[in-house]
Amino acid sequence: MTQQTLVGCAFCAAPPGTDTGTAYTWGKDERVSHPICVDCATQVTPDPEQRDHYACDGCGLVVDALAALTRFRVELGHLEGALQFCAHCCPDGPATYWTRDLADHCVESAEQC
Repeated sequence: MTQQTLVGCAFCAAPPGTDTGTAYTWGKDERVSHPICVDCATQVTPDPEQRDHYACDGCGLVVDALAALTRFRVELGHLEGALQFCAHCCPDGPATYWTRDLADHCVESAEQC
């Protein structure tokens, strides 16, 4: 007998059974995939004023180093593109694992970091 794992969205609290696509990022040696719901996959990127600043697609937090965000390649039906998330947008999720030194690179208020 095999056990089936029910998953929702890896980036929010969407329950199992929610329509999802796939978000890809790179692990140490291989590409890793995570389920992502439509709401998380279609977020809008804020446009930071500084060229060397980057914004989280989930909450809009602006950082001064791309390494403070985790980049995911998203495929969901006919939608395809890239999203960047900070560790705050999915606590204990894939962005938390890959994000490096978020507080050190935060440009917004220190309360958000």
